Amino acid sequence: MGVLKVTFFGNPRCTFVALVLMASIVTACVGLFLLKSTPKAEPTLRFVSIIHRHGERAPLIPFSFDPHEEAPSWPEGLGALLQKGKETMYELGRFLRHRYDGFVSSTYKAREISMVSAEIDRCIMSAQLVLAGLYPPVGIQVWNPDIPWQPIPVHTIPTSCDDILRVYKKCILLSKERKKRIERVIRHIFKYYETFLKGLSQKVGQEIVDYAGMYAIQDNLQAMETLQLPLPDWADEIVREKLNSIVGSFFTEFRTPTMIKLESGVFINEILSNMKQKANDSSTFERRMNVYSASDRVMLNLWQGMNITKRISGVPPCGAALIIELHEIDSEYRVKILYKNGDLNENLEVLKIGSCQRTPVSSKDEMCDLKEISEALEPAIITDFDGACENSK
Repeated sequence: MGVLKVTFFGNPRCTFVALVLMASIVTACVGLFLLKSTPKAEPTLRFVSIIHRHGERAPLIPFSFDPHEEAPSWPEGLGALLQKGKETMYELGRFLRHRYDGFVSSTYKAREISMVSAEIDRCIMSAQLVLAGLYPPVGIQVWNPDIPWQPIPVHTIPTSCDDILRVYKKCILLSKERKKRIERVIRHIFKYYETFLKGLSQKVGQEIVDYAGMYAIQDNLQAMETLQLPLPDWADEIVREKLNSIVGSFFTEFRTPTMIKLESGVFINEILSNMKQKANDSSTFERRMNVYSASDRVMLNLWQGMNITKRISGVPPCGAALIIELHEIDSEYRVKILYKNGDLNENLEVLKIGSCQRTPVSSKDEMCDLKEISEALEPAIITDFDGACENSK
């Protein structure tokens, strides 16, 4: 059907490796340049929660753009971090070291930081890489002069118990909400994009009959772009942007208030509780930073659950991070929410909470009172997950 045959991992291997190494060197140099321009955190900072997406990965679903060939195998497995993804997460750690150096010690201190990861290999590996960039060993923590790395614990939440990040813990009400939403999204997508999907089916040589097939195409194209592999001739920028838009709408559209609360309420409660604890008793609560290594869906859940006014288009890119800072200014505690949009984008965008508008926001610090944010988010928090899920009925 006129589809360009794509060779993923063939000869000449040396040329491919050389290209990857060259791209890595350029990325590192650009990252170093941008890092120097990253603003430092204000001296009023008291606590920070950071939620980041994992690094670039291989596709989740195998797919071949040549119907006469099997889908290619990926060197480290489906869904695994790519070389670029490892670099992205290490650079995020270096970014955090630059911004928060002095706020968190240059030597690793367990009482100052907690790293929590979703129970997915790529998220756990991303967490380890962020910590490697954030805490290169110095002084007595140099245990091997040939290895600029030190072991730092990464805590995970078992999937069956996870009511905070992936939210896969048993929840009767959420299961019902998710099922209804999937039906609405698919019905909308296949109606609105019917002509486009028919044309896409012809181009790939197989009928796209469900969301999984459409996602597999977009996901594989994205991974190929990351590795700078040749794309099929029909996969121009317009087609890729439309596919990204369709996949993004699956994550963001038709989410009911009940679903949003169930998928973010426990997490919002944890973030608020940590800030309140720091504000009320900083002498016993020594922690300064919580970092959560998660997926795009987790970031979107939190984004919508907190009622952030800026509409996010599509899904957050790899290396994106939501940063929630607690500051003490004139004996008052104020909150600043920042967004890092990707790996090489060092500009932090200030975000606003929709209901946090009663107190005029200073044009200088762009913060909101902790008390006001707590009141604004009170309806969004969940303290009893089983009760909210109607599991006992």
